[in-house]
Amino acid sequence: HIWGVSSDFDDPVTVSLGGEQYPAQVSGNFWYLNFPPLKQGGPFNLTATGTQSGSVTLNNVMIGEVYLCGGQSNMQFTVLMGFNATEEVADAARYPQIRVTTIGQTNISSTPLTELIALEQQWTQASPASIGGNIWDDFSAVCWFFGKKLADANPGLAIGLISNNWGGTIIEAWSSPDALAKCNISSKSYDDNNDFNVDNDDIKDSNKFFNDDVDSTLPNPNQNSVLWNAMISPYLSHTIYGVLWYQGESNINEALKYACMFPAMIQDWRAKWVNNNDFYFFFVQLAPWSAGKSSMVPDTRNAQLVALNLPRVGFATAVDLGDVGSPYTNIHPRDKQDVSARLYNAASVVAYGENNPAYDYPWVRNVTFSYKTDKTIAALVSFATPQTLVLKPMTCPQGIDTNNCDNWSFYLSDGKWYPTTTQSIVASSSGDQVEVTISFDIVGRGKPRGLRYGYSSWPLCTVFNSEGMPAIPFEWLD
Repeated sequence: HIWGVSSDFDDPVTVSLGGEQYPAQVSGNFWYLNFPPLKQGGPFNLTATGTQSGSVTLNNVMIGEVYLCGGQSNMQFTVLMGFNATEEVADAARYPQIRVTTIGQTNISSTPLTELIALEQQWTQASPASIGGNIWDDFSAVCWFFGKKLADANPGLAIGLISNNWGGTIIEAWSSPDALAKCNISSKSYDDNNDFNVDNDDIKDSNKFFNDDVDSTLPNPNQNSVLWNAMISPYLSHTIYGVLWYQGESNINEALKYACMFPAMIQDWRAKWVNNNDFYFFFVQLAPWSAGKSSMVPDTRNAQLVALNLPRVGFATAVDLGDVGSPYTNIHPRDKQDVSARLYNAASVVAYGENNPAYDYPWVRNVTFSYKTDKTIAALVSFATPQTLVLKPMTCPQGIDTNNCDNWSFYLSDGKWYPTTTQSIVASSSGDQVEVTISFDIVGRGKPRGLRYGYSSWPLCTVFNSEGMPAIPFEWLD
């Protein structure tokens, strides 16, 4: 789908592409064209010609699949900031079939726009220069590494990547008033002043927008719908194949609300997209970081998973990919290669119909409690996965408050959680199980009522499948 503006009113416009000509629809001085299905490939020259208004030609045009990469700072995090940056930037020269663009961060609006206010990086052929730009500017590491994986798996496929994100932002800013209304949230701005505020000290301390050298004139993106209006609405007439989404850190104090807002936003985006209202959507379950209140992050991780009830949605968990030594603080882990590989695993199954065992995360299926001895409580945990299970040792990293780390915890009828790390694999005909035990004098503590695994801001992930994929953290209440 393409469109443009002619200098002459009702001037007929013809578009030529790949040796074929297509008449555009004209309304006043605005024209548009919905192409029939086209064979992927390129590069091509595209020319729009008006009878009276002359012509415009775009060179080096590719036909393929486009992904929009949205969210906050972990999506904005650039290739140059991550692991193996020098090698990764140089490697971009191998992917001339990929095109990239980065949206500027002066784009906010109180009303929906049809054109972007600013671009950080116009559509550019992938190269070391276009992928290895300034830190925080271009190009998004998660977006790029996903594009590489997709290109490696589909030789010859042309790929377009749109980096459209803003660090420290809340989901309300990316949601239309219609989406917010589904969750009983008014269209009133989240923050009516011109300060860039997030009500979470850990995010303030670890986001580049709260550094001392931040530009005080930076517009406030944390207002309801302003990024939907300025950064998403202009793309509604574009054709996209899917969305990659890495966001949620700025909403960790409102998990129940997020469980409504996140799927509502996805449904609303699809409903409003003009040419493809069933595009795929893939998100990242939040990575470990030393958030102040340990339960807020795992609750938000659970809230993210509600979106899996929607069709054509997949995810990549990052719960085992913490980076305590990140120079950008541990809210920004540098390993974006594994995150993107897992996003590709999701896409390979959900969007491309492949059988990829790497997407078979172990999910809790059942928990059964028993007493091994008078002082030992056991929980037998069954996971839904076709793979065998593997236990790996894991301890709370140095520098992380142990209150933010959790492996296994029993919930007893005295209303308290009791941590343990004693675990073992139990083979069964229906698949491997994990037996978890805790031993102490249970007098006065009561019976087991629940079990948690990795339910903290910094999960101690010890259960993996044979593909190396971590079990999804859970809270099971009997």
